[in-house]
Amino acid sequence: MSTILLSLVFLGIGLAVGFLAQRSRMCFVAGLRDWILVKDAELLTGLFSFLATVWLLTSVFTAFGLLHQGIPLYRSAAGNEPGVLLRNVSLPRLSSLVNRFFFVTLVGGFLVGVFSVIAGGCVMRQHVLCAQGDRNALFYLAGFYGAVVVYYALLFRVFDWVYA
Repeated sequence: MSTILLSLVFLGIGLAVGFLAQRSRMCFVAGLRDWILVKDAELLTGLFSFLATVWLLTSVFTAFGLLHQGIPLYRSAAGNEPGVLLRNVSLPRLSSLVNRFFFVTLVGGFLVGVFSVIAGGCVMRQHVLCAQGDRNALFYLAGFYGAVVVYYALLFRVFDWVYA
């Protein structure tokens, strides 16, 4: 499949997902927030439909052999080896790496969740709101993507122990 055709396929998928997200007002954070605070489950149906869709597509892809289940290939830290299986990593080093990633992922996920609750919606909902012209969502996304740049430019060296 050519690169242009593949790009057009993914553009179509993105447009379809964006259209459905905009029309359904789907937001995981707001759905949970509304259900906990005022017992309103309208937005929570998006979460259940998302989980049902993932379950269905995973089952279909597995049945057709399109879903590879196993440990993926990763490049070495030096970047000069084309692919190193995680199976080849010694067990204490792998468990230490998993524990470090778990800690950093837990902290990052907690911070994204806190800021999403304060902003009134998850990152996907903020994209939809920004496309509709909401300036608050634009500032949220600017901060979100700015934080990614700051992490990789500055904090990557501070959190180097995670990748060591």
